Amino acid sequence: MRDVVLALAAPAVMCAGGIYAACAAWWRRRRPRPSLETGERAVAVAEAMMADEYALLLHDAERTGAKSGPVRHHERPVTGDRVTEGRSGEAA
Repeated sequence: MRDVVLALAAPAVMCAGGIYAACAAWWRRRRPRPSLETGERAVAVAEAMMADEYALLLHDAERTGAKSGPVRHHERPVTGDRVTEGRSGEAA
């Protein structure tokens, strides 16, 4: 029984590969890749959207009086931080 299965496995895999290749070729013919201009246009639209959102963010920060300096993760000095002290709390 094993010999029959093994003998039929190779032609079955070859037929499946041929069917896959034919279907992939058909799919590519029906749906061509977008042109380079389309990709460049999408990047330009995304850049414009990000610029608009950043401008709105800055406008809101000016209106609310938020800090305009660099982003601060914490107000206390880094030297007293657990990361610089190590796991045991002793200075590294």
